[in-house]
Formats: sequence, C-alpha cells, structure tokens
Amino acid sequence: MYTSKRTATAVLLALALASQGGCRGGERTQLAASPLAGTAWLGSAEGWGLLGLPEDGGPVTYRRAGTLESPTWAPPELERITGAWQGEKAIWVQLTESRIARYDYATRHLLTWEDVPATELAVALEGRRELIIAPDGKALWVVGASEPWRLRLGGSLVSLRDAGDGRAVAVVKGEAGTEIVTVGTEPDSVLARRAVESIRDLAITAWGTRLYYLTADETDSVVHALTLPGLQDAEDVRLPAPGYAIAFTPSGHRLYAATGDTIRVFDRLRNRELPSVALPAPAVDLRFAITGATLLARLVGVQDSLAVLQVGVDSLLGVVPGAWGPDLPAVIPGGRLIARLGPELVLYDARDLSELARAEVGVDRRWFAVQWQPPRPRQEPAHRRRAAIAERVVSSEEPGDEGAMAEEGEEGEEEGAPPGFYAVVSAARERTGVDNLVTWLRSVGYAGRVDRHVDPMGVTWYRAMVGPYDEREEAEEAARSLGARYGYKPWILTVDGPGEDESGGGDSGELEN
Repeated sequence: MYTSKRTATAVLLALALASQGGCRGGERTQLAASPLAGTAWLGSAEGWGLLGLPEDGGPVTYRRAGTLESPTWAPPELERITGAWQGEKAIWVQLTESRIARYDYATRHLLTWEDVPATELAVALEGRRELIIAPDGKALWVVGASEPWRLRLGGSLVSLRDAGDGRAVAVVKGEAGTEIVTVGTEPDSVLARRAVESIRDLAITAWGTRLYYLTADETDSVVHALTLPGLQDAEDVRLPAPGYAIAFTPSGHRLYAATGDTIRVFDRLRNRELPSVALPAPAVDLRFAITGATLLARLVGVQDSLAVLQVGVDSLLGVVPGAWGPDLPAVIPGGRLIARLGPELVLYDARDLSELARAEVGVDRRWFAVQWQPPRPRQEPAHRRRAAIAERVVSSEEPGDEGAMAEEGEEGEEEGAPPGFYAVVSAARERTGVDNLVTWLRSVGYAGRVDRHVDPMGVTWYRAMVGPYDEREEAEEAARSLGARYGYKPWILTVDGPGEDESGGGDSGELEN
C-alpha cells in the first residue's frame, strides 16, 4: 500500500510546481495527446524525422531521426505562429491576425482560413482534415469543415481530446462542477454528457471504445472507466494508491498508471494486474512510443529527467536528461529517443540509452515527428542535372544504343509509365528494394512494375506501382485490396501520357491521395 508520507509530499509538491506551467485547481488545462498521433505514411521508406516550425516566422527546418542532420532542401516560409497541432498528414498552425492554416508536409501546401480567433486548446481528429478549436474557452468551433459548426459548452473548457471515429471529448468546468462531454463533427452534435468529481488525467483506448480518468481527490485510488461515446459506467481499475498519470499502449491492451514512484501495469484483456515497475522518483506524466515498445515517464524532484521503460518485460532501462513538452520527448520507430534540453535536441538509443548525437536548434521552434524526408542535397546545380538527364534520354533513343536504355530502365522498364491509373505501393531512391517489392507483387497476382521518375529538382525516384488501369476506381480497388490483405497504404497516380504525371512530377509526396 501507498503509505510513505515522504513520497506523498513529493508528489503533492510536484503537482503544485506543475500547476505553474498549466494546471489549476488540480486539473490540467490541456491533457496532451501523444506527439506522434496522426503521423502520415507517405509510401517512401525514407524513415522518420522532425519538422521544426519557427515561432517567430521563417523557414521550416527538418532533422533526420537517425542522426539529427539537417539536409538541404527548399523549405516553405511561415509567418509568426502562436500555436501548432499535429493533424492528418499535416500540421495545423495558428498565425497572427486571426488566421489558422494547415501545412501539408506531404505536398508542402499551406491552406489558410481567415477570421479565425486565437485559441489555446485545439485538437485535430484522426482520419479527418478538420481542426476543433475553443477560441474563448466557452465554445467549440470547427475549422476546415464544409459546414460552419459551433457549440456552446456551458462552462470553461479544461481539455480537449480526440476520441476516434470523428469524435472529440471535452472536459468542461462550470458552476455545477466538472463535466465530460462527447461531441461529433456535425452541428450541435452533443453525443453525451457526464458529471464527474474532477479530473487529474485522462486516457482513451485505441479505437475510442473506453475512456479512463483519474480524479484530483488525494483519497481516490480508482481509475474510473466510461464507455464511448455514451459515457456509461464501465469496469473501473482499482489502484493500491492514488494515481497521478495514466496511459494506454497503442493497442489499448495494457493500462499503465503512475502511483508515486511506482508504475502499475494492468492487462485489460485478462483483467489482471502485472508486476509493477519501481521508479527513482515520482512520475506525473506518461507517454508511449508510437510502436508501444517504450514508455516515457516525467519525473519530478529532479529537473528535466525522463525515466525510460521497456514495455513487455516492463523494466526500467534508466533515466536520461530531457525536458517535457507537448511535442517532445518522443520515441521514433527504429529505436531512437529524441529529447529537448534548452536550445539542443539530443538523440538517444532507446534500447541502451546511449547518447548518439546533439544538435543546436535554438528555443523558438516547435518540433513534430513525421514519417517523411525532404529531398537530399543535390550534388550539382539542378539545371545541369536536368540537362544531363535529357542528354541521356536522347542518346538512349538512338538506334543500337541498347546499353543506355538498360542503364535508364533495368528489366526492360521504361522511364515513364504508360497512360492510365496506378496504385503506387512505395517509392524510394534506391532501386534494389523496389525491384524486390515488384517481384513479390507479381508473385501474388498484381500487375506490378517499376517506374523511374526524375522530379523537378533532378532527384531520381523508383516507384513500385500496380497498373495501369483504365478507370480510377479499378486502381482504388487495387489499393484497398493491398491495404486489407498486406497492410500497404498505396496512393493513386494518374499518368496522362508517357512519362507525364497528372501531379506534374515531384518527389514521393507530391502525388494524389
């Protein structure tokens, strides 16, 4: 049982300190979701990285997750931003002068909405391209929807969370107390309301089927459970001591709860408690890696310290320096932990916690983890590369120059696909992996082909495609089949003529969705 007065005092002190940075009355003003929520798979096996958005305006920057290097590319220029939230294949930014914009980092397009008041709380719903905001803390607005949508809450908004299936969960504090409100994306779509005592932390399971929360009552040792979207009573989880933070594995199978300097682990499928994990200090925040293999805990009592736990075996790997924010620290697929320390980004190996790299990035940027990589530095000016490519193509068309054609397209593939609609399964700058993928696609019955494509910057891409199809619907059906059977997420490419993409070229991200 949790009887240590010393530990309890430390936790209370930690919560008091945390309230200066965003808590009031024992409740958080924003319960931050995972910084990796909603990341986009763009089809290219280029790996993960961080996009840095400048708060004072200027070019967007990029850091590779494997090395923290910043490649040369042509980044967009942003105005001064006062807020940023990760969305579906995009990052929403709040600009000055009553505007909100969606920066699509796949196509590098910036779409702006005018006359949108400033907000502190916002959430981008998974699988959708709208942003729900609370400009005055009293009502919800939707940005990006086809129909205007506003909803008065009947109190002050404390937090706003994505609940899956186009729903959001709002925690509202009014004269009658605290309420949990489930809302949809249609106008006036309040799905359910539920009065609760208070909320210290809140977690939603994968697929949005259950909501769990902790109260701010120091005598309450229960993780309360409600159904979604109806907010009906569900089976609670009892703790041996009051909880201060909760989090679910991405699959929703396991619940982790911080009770002082101990992490309690519960198997929801088998309805049993697993062995707990001891921490060197109390924890007040928990965050999972997107893969679920690592759990980060924000420790108090020691400034800027992160406990790193290996999930599955549920053991403490160690403690590393790192500040806790809405975006970082984050554990990137591939076993890389990225944390922020003052003006530096620090890269750790998430398996043995060895430091791999540091980069000076300043303190005026907001960082978001994305599965994407901009074009690599060119080795020569673009106009020279394009001229050289054009010269090779011309020479390959001369009679008897079969060797040049083989160099441009191995296995008889031509540069430029025939007209039609294609499902693009993957794109990469190295051909070997694409060749292997196409061979496998053919072996399981798909009309796979390798397409060699040179973007306007002179960078060569190899694309594994299925097609051509005469109708777009046929390509979309092939894409759905590949997704359902093998987990791929192809995008649709339209080719109007030999070597002419409807999208006008570009790298792997500048194609149709």
